[in-house]
This record gives sequence, C-alpha cells and structure tokens, in this order.
Amino acid sequence: MDIIHGIRFKKFLEETKKEKKELEESYKQSKENKKERTTSEKLQEELEPLPPCPMSDE
Repeated sequence: MDIIHGIRFKKFLEETKKEKKELEESYKQSKENKKERTTSEKLQEELEPLPPCPMSDE
C-alpha cells in the first residue's frame, strides 16, 4: 500500500509542477500582451485622438 501511495504522490507532484509552469508561462504572456496593448493604445491616441464627446458640456 505504501508503494501505491508513493507513486500517486509522485504523480501528483509532477502534475502540480507542470501546472505551475504552465501558469507561470501564461502569466508572463499576459503581462507581455498588456504591455503591447498599452503601447499600441498610446500610439493610436497620438495618431488619432478621439474627438470631444458631442454630449459633453465642454
């Protein structure tokens, strides 16, 4: 019985390490996408500023 529990625990550890690595990669990609999106939004604003809102009091 101890061998079965040891094997299950080893598989569990392997799976958690794999999931942690996938989450870290996903987080890294998410941060890169946000950075690119922010840069793109800034450039877009410089090229094509939004007109004032027609319903605004300004």
